[in-house]
Amino acid sequence: MTSRGYTAVVIGCGRVAWMLEDDPLDSKPCTHAGAYIELAKTGRVELAAGADLDHERLSAFGRRFESTSLYSDYRQMLKEVRPDIVSVCAYAGDRFRMVMDALKAGVRGIWCEKAFASSLKEARIMTEACARDGVPLIVSHMRRWSPQYQKAKEMIDAGAIGRLESVVSRFSGSLIHTGTHAFDVLRWFCGPVDWVEGRLEDRAGRMAWDAPEDRGGRALIQFRDGAYATIHAETKNYFIFEFDVVGSDGRIRIGNNGLLEYQTPRKSRNNTGIMELYPEPFPACEAGNVWTGALKNLLDCVDGVQENLSSPEDGYNALEIALAIHLSAMGSSKRIYLPLEDMELSVRSR
Repeated sequence: MTSRGYTAVVIGCGRVAWMLEDDPLDSKPCTHAGAYIELAKTGRVELAAGADLDHERLSAFGRRFESTSLYSDYRQMLKEVRPDIVSVCAYAGDRFRMVMDALKAGVRGIWCEKAFASSLKEARIMTEACARDGVPLIVSHMRRWSPQYQKAKEMIDAGAIGRLESVVSRFSGSLIHTGTHAFDVLRWFCGPVDWVEGRLEDRAGRMAWDAPEDRGGRALIQFRDGAYATIHAETKNYFIFEFDVVGSDGRIRIGNNGLLEYQTPRKSRNNTGIMELYPEPFPACEAGNVWTGALKNLLDCVDGVQENLSSPEDGYNALEIALAIHLSAMGSSKRIYLPLEDMELSVRSR
């Protein structure tokens, strides 16, 4: 830690590390580096360096953030900079060794992209190592810091839609790279999972049984408290990421492109003697940026003044659901109960 706050570095200089800051449509900050630069204004943290094997990306990172040092070897960066905070933004297959190397280097906090790992074995070792060393690690399931998603969670817990019965989750993308975001939200909203059944897509977008890669698919998830979720992650020609949460006394829809709806039952305007759902104003939410929210949470965890809102255990649980769907698909949609006994299954993702 310097007079300018905690020293931070970024491993992997791709889109989520910093490049999306150049998207003219996205609200800022919208990357790891963007969050560091924003909070540098408060004196809490300073972005000191970045590392990447891709020389072109690394050079572009250096031009964008002129005061940072550049490294092609992240281990050398950890040794020379001796950072307090590390962002791990490389692909999932590399995150295990990078997190473990960061712990060996004596960092005080880690911000790790999702999926948390490629296998539950890796995720378990990482989780136990962070606990052993007393190093907070947050997993980038960004909706944990969204005021709208936090309000939806609060409403569900308070019984605003009655007894939680079902959720329909629709998203574009694969079941691990994108799906772990969705599975984290589902477990956050609905609690622990009892079992899953699922199928994967083949390369042509058809449902298949023998596709142990990170692809789209469909699934049914049964939660221990009785609610269930259906997953629709088939290949699409557009982006969608949404949840339709249905309870005994109402409904919440939340997702991308500003989707935010709350409905409660009232006397039907169309038929006598029945109740139907009608829109209500969604409760007001405080303004907040998920990227600075995540970084503030990590720094507060390092300072010991706040609980971790997206812990290694949360990352493990989201990955477990995704891998259970793969196991189900490989067994002709066999029902797979959690917790998983298979710790070795590894599915690489971005």
